[in-house]
Amino acid sequence: MALPRIRKSAHRYTLGIDLGGTKILAAVVDEAGKVVASAKKTTQAQQGPQVVMKRLIKAMDDAVERAGLAKEDIAAIGIGVPGIIDAPRGVIIRITNIPGMENVEISRMLREWRPVPVVLSNDVRVAATGELRMGAGRGLRSMVTIFVGTGIGGGLILDGKIYEGTRGSAGEVGHMITMAGGPYAPGGGIRGGIEAIASRTAIERDLRAGIAAGRKTILPELLAEKNGALTSSVLSAAVEADDALTVEVLRRAAYYLGLHAASLINVLDPQALIYGGGVVEGLGHWMIDMIATTAREHAINRTGIEKVRIVEAALGEHAGVVGAALMAADLLLAPAPPAVKAAPAATPVPKRRKPARAPQSKVDGPPAPKTASRGAQPPKVAQKRSATIQKPVVAAPATRRGPGRPPKAAKAAPRSARKPAPGTPVRRPGRMPKAR
Repeated sequence: MALPRIRKSAHRYTLGIDLGGTKILAAVVDEAGKVVASAKKTTQAQQGPQVVMKRLIKAMDDAVERAGLAKEDIAAIGIGVPGIIDAPRGVIIRITNIPGMENVEISRMLREWRPVPVVLSNDVRVAATGELRMGAGRGLRSMVTIFVGTGIGGGLILDGKIYEGTRGSAGEVGHMITMAGGPYAPGGGIRGGIEAIASRTAIERDLRAGIAAGRKTILPELLAEKNGALTSSVLSAAVEADDALTVEVLRRAAYYLGLHAASLINVLDPQALIYGGGVVEGLGHWMIDMIATTAREHAINRTGIEKVRIVEAALGEHAGVVGAALMAADLLLAPAPPAVKAAPAATPVPKRRKPARAPQSKVDGPPAPKTASRGAQPPKVAQKRSATIQKPVVAAPATRRGPGRPPKAAKAAPRSARKPAPGTPVRRPGRMPKAR
């Protein structure tokens, strides 16, 4: 059932949600696109979709409460999720990082929480929208956002708008092959894709392999403080301590991110590449500078390469929730569809009458035969004597001619001698013969 369109004047706030493989973030956003209050929960993906949904609802409740509002103050909801979705139906087809999260009618479930319009989109697309309208991309017409987190995703902004592609799957920059024959992405994906090399999941894989191999590192101590979780803060602390294993793994990840960035520049030539996600947020300029250096070294056209900005996202972890909330607010600003007017009653069209056929004169003889098909000659029909005056031909008397000479042509009778046969009516000029 279609929901009634709510005008923006009726409510001031929208709710944005960023559902990730490791965390859930919900935020109340005002008319100006500013975050009023937010709430964060760990996803606990391994416990299954039901637990994930309960934690999502709890994050929503906490965000609204911290904003000092009630559910009734929320005019629309926007949510960004990773994986494959059916946006028009509001269904999550599959999320790789959340086992069992398949064919979930997320829009319907959110409308049960609050019956308002709901927008479902890809997580990196909503983040790209947030950066374009409120962050590092303000005023730009073309840019690529790359978010390095549990996986790697991206959003394409072309001509000031999100580019979705023919099938709605544009922006899967995490699966661009960067290392031929490289590892597979954790959780499934393209072999040798950048997600398999530089995502936080891939970085953790390589670091733990180094620990298992007996490399000297301070990581076990840092991990113990976080109950074994390799967070962005752990990576940042290890880099500040100049931990050899951590620096080695992260430098390799940054190098391949730079090659990946060069390919994006070569293909799209955007105004900016904007990097976000937990890994980038934790390492900041340390990683951005390495990515930019490698990208500019491998760009095919280095003339004016400095015009392509390679920068960190401005909204941080709020990029996704702000973008989702703004997309939801767009529904409230959209004009209501025009009322369908009843079509006027059709005016009956009078039937065309066939023209009356002129009566045939009996003296005209039988009707003409039907025309034969093209290329064929009409059959010869014996005709009755016509009412028109015929010019009879009078044969000339035979004369003796010499052998081999043809006879002279008969001379036509004089005009006065051209009398009609007895009983034949005379046709006067300008008058049609009367029918009997």
